[in-house]
Amino acid sequence: MHPEIKSYLENNPEPQSIDILIADSNGILRGKQYPGDQLESLFKKGAYLPKSLMFGDVRGATPDALMKPPLVGDPDINYQVIEGSLCPVPWASVPTAQVFLRATEAGENLASDPLTVLETVIARLEKDGLHPVVALEGEFYLLDPASNPPQPIKPENQWPAFEGPQVYALEPLRDVQHFLNEVKNVAEVQGIPLTSILCEYGESQFEMNLNHSGKITDHARDFIRLKHAIKNIAEANGQLASFMAQPLTDSGGSGCHIHVSILDSEGNNIFGQDDSKLLNAIGGLMETMSESMGVCAPFANSYRRYKTGGWSPNSGNWGRNHRLVSLRIPISGEKDKRVEHRIAGADVNPYLLLAAVLSGVHHGIKNGIDPGPESMEGQLPEKGNAIPARWREALHAFSSSEFFKDYFGEEFMEYYCRAKFAEEENFHTEVSDRDYGWCLRTV
Repeated sequence: MHPEIKSYLENNPEPQSIDILIADSNGILRGKQYPGDQLESLFKKGAYLPKSLMFGDVRGATPDALMKPPLVGDPDINYQVIEGSLCPVPWASVPTAQVFLRATEAGENLASDPLTVLETVIARLEKDGLHPVVALEGEFYLLDPASNPPQPIKPENQWPAFEGPQVYALEPLRDVQHFLNEVKNVAEVQGIPLTSILCEYGESQFEMNLNHSGKITDHARDFIRLKHAIKNIAEANGQLASFMAQPLTDSGGSGCHIHVSILDSEGNNIFGQDDSKLLNAIGGLMETMSESMGVCAPFANSYRRYKTGGWSPNSGNWGRNHRLVSLRIPISGEKDKRVEHRIAGADVNPYLLLAAVLSGVHHGIKNGIDPGPESMEGQLPEKGNAIPARWREALHAFSSSEFFKDYFGEEFMEYYCRAKFAEEENFHTEVSDRDYGWCLRTV
């Protein structure tokens, strides 16, 4: 028996069902349910599923543009268990195990799998003696699925809802205490390093924070697992948890912020030792920011978050202790000095987001890039380089980027961009309720 299975069975009942989970290029989980007695077989043989599964659109459809050589005929490939990912599913109605799989081909990790892309970027940093430490923060809304469109949920205790965002308030947390208790319990059972949940800047908007980690791929997977848990726990409570970047027109958007520091081979934070290295890292992020938006903002809705007057930065700039900039240096000491990347939405694939950010950091440090003028604390931020304001513009910048072809690999870029351009085209050919609301009777 595989040691991981043995350890699982020592602490959990034998599963009646197994959820195999595969994070696609959108960060959406796809997979199958297997009978509980197939666990050993999965660890030995994996599972055969379509290669195209990695690049379906947000609806789970396979774009025709993807089905060109070498994907004609939609061939299967082998998906192998990621060791260390086996855990119980506390919200399931029967004993259920959960395990993540990754794409392989001819016995090698698939180069176009976002997980492999991230591993490749990390290897480039480590080759130069740079060891990243990251912490992800994700925002989400709890919504009432019975409303159309969904509206913020009412308190579990049936009290009147608060008005306004109530940022950092404790009372709104108590209004959903049952939900939060379940989230904390699942995080503990599944070994997810959740540090806190707080009220964010929107009615029924919350933020989840993970602890800093140098195990970058595990950290990204923990973020995906926590999103999966939150959505399932909310559903069991009759609520809808949404990580859309802008689910409500008149409320704040939901972001995914990353805190990044870099350790040397002896475990010292090079940003704390030498401020110039931190500024070079920021310079690299500034230089690659526009091209990175193809993964930092992966959907049409992502761009609704970058509205004037909100907390979501809409141009490239940086500063210390300043929440209106895209790259912020929080108050910190020598050991925890870091940069906070504030551009991406909560709808992002964390593997690709981390790969994009760490690529920019590596590029900046290696080439000594100057970040340009600082946005000073207490003053309006500098008007930095514009970032793409619309989805197609961002996809063009990403797809033509020689920088990301180098760091992400041409195979990934080819498949991802084929799929995303098709998804963008399909989205803009649909007639939406806004077409009717604005134009049906007026034109």
